[in-house]
Amino acid sequence: MAPRVQSKPISAASVTAWDDETDVLVVGFGIAGTSAALGAAEVCDDVLVIERGGGSEGTCGGLIYLGGGTPMQKAMGWEDTTDAMYRTLQVALGPGVDDAKLRVYCDGSLDHFDWLVKCGVPLITGPDAPGTPLGTPEPDGFVSVGAQEYAGGGLVWTGGEQAYPCNEIAPPAPRGHMPRDADGVEDLFEGAVLKCMIAAVDRTNIRVQYNTGAERLVVDVSGRIVGIEGRREGETVRIRARRGVVLTTGGFIYNDEMLAEYSPLLVTGAGKLGHGMQDGRGIQMAQLVGADAVHMDAADATLVTTPHISFIAGILVNKFGQRFINEDSYYGKLGTEAVMRQNSEVYLVVDDEIFLETSWLRPTWASDSLADLEKSIGLPEGSLEQTVTYYNAHAERGADPVFHKGARWLKPLRSPYAVLDLRNATMPTSAFTLGGLHTDVDGRVLDVQGTVIDGLYSAGRASSGLAVYGYCSGISLGDGSFFGRRSGQVAGAAARAED
Repeated sequence: MAPRVQSKPISAASVTAWDDETDVLVVGFGIAGTSAALGAAEVCDDVLVIERGGGSEGTCGGLIYLGGGTPMQKAMGWEDTTDAMYRTLQVALGPGVDDAKLRVYCDGSLDHFDWLVKCGVPLITGPDAPGTPLGTPEPDGFVSVGAQEYAGGGLVWTGGEQAYPCNEIAPPAPRGHMPRDADGVEDLFEGAVLKCMIAAVDRTNIRVQYNTGAERLVVDVSGRIVGIEGRREGETVRIRARRGVVLTTGGFIYNDEMLAEYSPLLVTGAGKLGHGMQDGRGIQMAQLVGADAVHMDAADATLVTTPHISFIAGILVNKFGQRFINEDSYYGKLGTEAVMRQNSEVYLVVDDEIFLETSWLRPTWASDSLADLEKSIGLPEGSLEQTVTYYNAHAERGADPVFHKGARWLKPLRSPYAVLDLRNATMPTSAFTLGGLHTDVDGRVLDVQGTVIDGLYSAGRASSGLAVYGYCSGISLGDGSFFGRRSGQVAGAAARAED
């Protein structure tokens, strides 16, 4: 468990000598940090990045959520608009979405696509792009994505755009952009986007110092953040930032003390997704200079091993034997609902026609009788029978009046039945935090009164970004790179602190 940062900020007057100086200091070298550094380098000459460990990007699937009619979408035959993207994400990422940030992100999505490509992220697709087979949309709008398409790049559904309620809000379109694997490695291309961004930084005069961590902020007499004090290989260092400090230090999933305070269900209800340095240090340092932190209870939780897609035709029930969601929702939404609102007590009910046995997935319970299953699982008497009876009656007519599961997946469940135990002890989930420092659309950190803290910026999971109480795969890399670049640009263009 990572301890809280105990050190309060220090005054600039107490610093007799700086170990290093720069215009913009970026703390953290993940997707937001690399983008902030590149953004700052667009408008100023001296940018320094410090990194003590590593970010979580290497554990993600390498998707970037973009839309509005990107070249990849057009090449694959999909029509999309920024307004449709905006209206979809308002629902998929909420409630509580910062509309100003979301609007800026959606309106800037096409330009951001171009910028990422210029940085070397291989999002080019089409007949003339070598090694880039196109995914083929199925009649109902699903895109088949296999190993070859991962290697070739493509689009995937990543946020339940084709499921209720998103499909009633705007025309569905896939927006998860999978980069083309230039190395020809047929996997999920994990960490590929960050690898490309680091290479882009290497092509500039941006300085990067590893094994260097920030521990507290340095504040001048006016309240402006003018640098950091930290540790480099065991030695204390003080680095001056003449224009601004950008915190891109990640979330706090590896700090159980913070989880217990803000999101206690994550302490025992889910595993941890990310790097061990995701301990909330940047958030705490900023809080100690008066920064506001918002949505700190929010998180995304996902089943480590997602059941086969055919299981969507089954039903998810809680400890009361009741359905609680449309099963064709984005799997991150299913996992988060299970952990955060059902206390990880969830079961998947299928029948013999739906069930597909694999080497890793077998039913926990099976029976011809729903009453017997209730007893075996420990559900209230009659609860599962009532749920299945109601579900079947409407599924016969191709309807799901309570949760609106898509007609493709609606079929009555018939004996014999099988139940998969999705409780965390049996089918683990991995989670990461979504809450963080309160920032404006330019990445400037705000205090509890909504006033800008001069000289302090943040992006990525250290800040509260686009995703609040909902999530889409690719939105972390999307908003981290977008607002990382934006915060770096604004910091780089800020007035220099007086000597």
